[in-house]
Amino acid sequence: MAVLREGVPVSAATSAADRRNGMPAGKVLLAGALGLALAIVLNSQQLLREAQQKPFGWERDVSVAAWEPVEGVASAAGVHLPRLWADEALGREVLDPGEVDPYGPTGGFGGGIAHEAGGDTGAADPVRAAAVVAEPSGTGTAASGDQQQNSGGAGDAATGASATTMPRFPPPGEQQISNGADEAATVPWFPTPADPLQLHIMGDSMVRFFGDVMVSLADDTGVIEASAEHQLSSGLSRPDFYDWPTRIVEVLAAEDPDAVVLMFGGNDAQAIVVDGQIARRFSDAWVQEYSARVGHVMDLVTTDADRVLIWVGQPIMEDPEYDSRMQGVNEVFAAEAAKRDRVHYVDTRDLFRGPNGGFSRYVADADGQLSDVRLTDGVHLSTVGGRWLSQVLLDELGLFVDLTSGAQS
Repeated sequence: MAVLREGVPVSAATSAADRRNGMPAGKVLLAGALGLALAIVLNSQQLLREAQQKPFGWERDVSVAAWEPVEGVASAAGVHLPRLWADEALGREVLDPGEVDPYGPTGGFGGGIAHEAGGDTGAADPVRAAAVVAEPSGTGTAASGDQQQNSGGAGDAATGASATTMPRFPPPGEQQISNGADEAATVPWFPTPADPLQLHIMGDSMVRFFGDVMVSLADDTGVIEASAEHQLSSGLSRPDFYDWPTRIVEVLAAEDPDAVVLMFGGNDAQAIVVDGQIARRFSDAWVQEYSARVGHVMDLVTTDADRVLIWVGQPIMEDPEYDSRMQGVNEVFAAEAAKRDRVHYVDTRDLFRGPNGGFSRYVADADGQLSDVRLTDGVHLSTVGGRWLSQVLLDELGLFVDLTSGAQS
């Protein structure tokens, strides 16, 4: 027999109270599902972009296939616009609907797409068509004629100088790189406080942990004006995530640095697209394509005969498998730098090698004192490690530029 409460059975009274004070479980679940669906639709472009950035393979294919129709419907209906407006208001990067994957399924960056001499390699690539680099004057350029192929044929209307769109990759095996022996490196040998050397540092997350330190040390010389920028998770394998060649051209055009420091590779030991096919890391096709990409960037920076490039190799890593991969990309960097007189490759492995000959967070300094030079992730540099590397790079720069000239004047 149900207990009565004010003449109403307890079970009935409880149900009535639940209806007054809460929401049935079914409605709660439905509201949650609708909220999740709305969040997915509002963020559909970002979700698709994250899927496209996954390493090539079946997981990426499934993710892209799942998110493409969702993003298509969201963009067509315009329901993604509130997220874009919010991002714009907060100063975040805003991607137009057509820019979710600006280079398409081939992965961009040349990506092994046909590079026939004389062909229109830039017609479907508005991002690249917008970046122009002036043709080098004189003879003996570091890049081959194929690399200087004009994608748009437009001149520099403002200056009247001959210009081409950013060089594309030549077909694999057809690079004709000069070692620069016939070029005079006319770096400002004696920078002064009144006429300082312009230095720009670029790269992936490794630069995040030493770039600012190097800028500070460079500024302390009194004869260098330095700046640095980095992009997390970037490199040369996946320009569909971040296109460093285009960014480098922008920096060269805007700042015209005398010296450039680049550090890539930490994210590059992954599959890439070559001739529309996925090339496994360190396969013959991968090495050939990745070497072309590295050489292309080196040639972009040194197109100006008055500019030098310091290319920084990856340090020894804690995880043996990852360390082996970093040795692989370092071999590519060293080989491509050896072909070019004004590209100086700096091997950093010995600098951070521990007492046992392998990785160690603690490495002895010049006085024999152990210093904490690496972060706990076993990859990145600590502030002390960043200072060590920065000093090595400035010493390298000092081999061909007098960093003491005018410092006391």
